[in-house]
Amino acid sequence: METNSHPEAAASNVKQGQYSPRKRKDTTPRVNPQLAVELVYQELKRVEVYTKRIEDATARKVQIDGKSLESAENRLKNVLADFERQG
Repeated sequence: METNSHPEAAASNVKQGQYSPRKRKDTTPRVNPQLAVELVYQELKRVEVYTKRIEDATARKVQIDGKSLESAENRLKNVLADFERQG
């Protein structure tokens, strides 16, 4: 009868020579929920301010473009009036 020279290995449910990976350490960062909410809120406020600045700049641009268009229209009317007077 054969005797096992490693009785603890025989008692284990892992076969000899089989790779048994080591359990990974949990590296998930711990998060304070209240701090996370505060950071999200701050970022939301920052985005709102940025969006408002873009909207305001766009409104000013539209207003400027409208004035430019009106000015160009008036110049064309003047040129047309001068042309009609000469013709």
